[in-house]
Amino acid sequence: MKKLRFYLIRHGETDWNAQGRFQGRKDINLSDKGISQAQLTSKVASKIGKAVIWCSPLSRALHTAKPLAQKGGYEIFIEENLIEIDHGKWEGLHAEEVKRFFPESFELWHKQPDKVQMPGGESLQGVQERALAALSKIKQNGKEQAIIISHDAVLKCLLCHWLELPLSSFWRFRLANCSVSIVEEENAQATIPMLGDICHLKQGWTWTIQRGL
Repeated sequence: MKKLRFYLIRHGETDWNAQGRFQGRKDINLSDKGISQAQLTSKVASKIGKAVIWCSPLSRALHTAKPLAQKGGYEIFIEENLIEIDHGKWEGLHAEEVKRFFPESFELWHKQPDKVQMPGGESLQGVQERALAALSKIKQNGKEQAIIISHDAVLKCLLCHWLELPLSSFWRFRLANCSVSIVEEENAQATIPMLGDICHLKQGWTWTIQRGL
């Protein structure tokens, strides 16, 4: 079986990311900072080479994908299963509001995220199942390299799968906006030569702690 390489890119920053609001399925555009991050990220095309882009349908992901596609000459495929977790009734709320209105599930979300069913939304198990359906479709496309531009929860669920970790390990990953990770698959075994790289953003080794996704 040939080696497959996946480049995982989280979308650029939005104002809601910076504010600590849960955006989930809300179609929030990139902030000025996020637009700048997307432009800087497009330069990694020279390191990737020939590939295709598979992208979440939400604007913040698509607007992250377009500069990279233009720079690398990549075709963009929209994949519905790469959309962010549905936070249900949490969406649009600041983390402090969620903590006040949903204290028990909010605390559980940060201690045992795999046990949380978002009120009116999804669980991480549901996110992982559809993300793996998307991954299967990407593999069937037959390309040796694929760029996956998606969201925090989706990418973390995929990483848990590749590393054979339970979804309770969700918070052990920190994926900054426009971070790049690389996963290689060969003979059903995955290796991760790079995780959460942000050197291309020229901001040093600093990560913002985001309270909403």
